Parts: sequence; structure tokens; C-alpha cells
Amino acid sequence: MTNNSGLSPITLDDVLECLDRSGYLLESKLVSGLTDKGYFVEPNQVIRDPRTGKSREIDLVAEYYNFQPTMSGVCVKTIFAVEAINNRFPFVLLTQRPSTPNENFESHIKFICTPEPNEFEKHFDLYEERGPERTHLFSQYCALSQKKGDKKEFMASHPDDLYGSFQKLAEYIEDDANMWNKRDDVANDKYWRIFFWHPMLVLGGQLVVITTREDGTTALHYANNGFLEFNWHAGEERRTTVIEVVTADAFFERLSSIVAIDARLHEKLHGLRKQRVPVENGI
Repeated sequence: MTNNSGLSPITLDDVLECLDRSGYLLESKLVSGLTDKGYFVEPNQVIRDPRTGKSREIDLVAEYYNFQPTMSGVCVKTIFAVEAINNRFPFVLLTQRPSTPNENFESHIKFICTPEPNEFEKHFDLYEERGPERTHLFSQYCALSQKKGDKKEFMASHPDDLYGSFQKLAEYIEDDANMWNKRDDVANDKYWRIFFWHPMLVLGGQLVVITTREDGTTALHYANNGFLEFNWHAGEERRTTVIEVVTADAFFERLSSIVAIDARLHEKLHGLRKQRVPVENGI
């Protein structure tokens, strides 16, 4: 049987296989899973490309906030910005980031506190609490692809679409955080907040990390997650954003561990506020 174009009709199995390869199905599963676990999820959020002026979509933005009436007046939460790819071959993180005096530690986590200035921030070491472990921080990445006509030989490269995903994540969190920093009432805000932005690339396939042993030899192993120091430009200004790369199998567990850290920080922030400022009318 053929359709009006003279081509054989595509079966539902063909459609499913195509969607599974593309990554659209992975994105849909993430949205469904996050919703089931109580996250607020906003799929396909639009950002403006500063180079072309056109809109581009980020796969999803999610946040989890368990409001507790007994801890009013404070809020600690993370905004997760997510891009998902269904990689057929392993994605690789390599070249562990050495520590240097010129390193931009502020790029390790993105956060804002309100009001600004405030008295509570000095009681936290947020970079220690939320920053990536040095052994998990890498400065290079590559994707593997199969050479045409050769099923045994592979190539390592930086595909444009993969770079675009990293760039969208970096630009989204910069733009979203800056919106808070530009608020006119930020200095007079009575609410105590610590908001984090956490960009994540979720892999439907495998993640491989490459480390160097003490004897100088190279070690390769599969991993659930790792962090990439991604360097990019906003106009003429150089920027750095640390992006977590995580497998889909480990994604929800990673979010739960971050939400647990937020809960501990929330409790500490509430304790500090009770010591210093009486909470009135729920503010």
C-alpha cells in the first residue's frame, strides 16, 4: 500500500524508532518523570539569541520547592535548566581542570541572594556547598561518531548542535539570573532568598570520563555524571559556565541530592532569620 506521494506508509514502530533516536522521546520522558515527582516543569522555554536576534528553545526548566508554613520569610531553591540528547555513542569528558590562581571560581555555581546587601550570606560557604568536586571537573569534551562506510572506526569531534546546547544552557541561566539582579526593589526586599541556577546536559546514552593516574597513564571509565567548564563569549566579554553532564539513568537521583542540599540550606537560613528579624504577616 502507498500513500498519495507514492511512498509506502510509515509504521508506528518506524515513528517510535525515529523519535527515540532524535531525543524528542527522551525529553518527553524527563518532563513526565519530573512532573510525577512534584517538580514544576516548563518545557521548551524560549531564549533570544543575541547574535541573530531570533528565538531559540531550551528543552525544559524545572524547580522543586516544598513550601513549609513554619519556615516562612525565607526561600532556597534551584532552577534546573536542561538540554537532552540521545547519544548513540559515548559522550566523553576529558582533561581534568587543574587549579590555578586565575581560575574563575564564581563560574562554578550561579546564584543570587536577596536582599542585597544582606547579613546572612557571610554565614554560608555556598561554593563549598554546591560547587563541583575538583576530580569531577573537566575542561574538554567530545562526541564519538561512526565513520561513513566503516562500522569499526570512530571519530571524535565537537558537533555544532552539541556546542549549541551548551551555549543555550549558559545563556539561559545568565539571562534568568540577571533578571533578578536588575530588579528595582532588590535592596528593599524583605524576603530572604538564595536562588541557584543549575544547567544540565542529560544523555540518553553513555558517559565516559578520562582521568590521569598518579603514574601519568590514562584511565577511562563509565560515569553517571561529570562537570564541564564551558567557555563562551557574550559579545566581546568572555564568560565561563560550569555545566553538569549526567546520564538519564542518574538524572532524578542527582536532582534529589541537590534538592536535599537546598532543604538543609533553607533550614539554616530560617534559623538565622529567627535570630535577627521577627517574621510578621508571613513575610
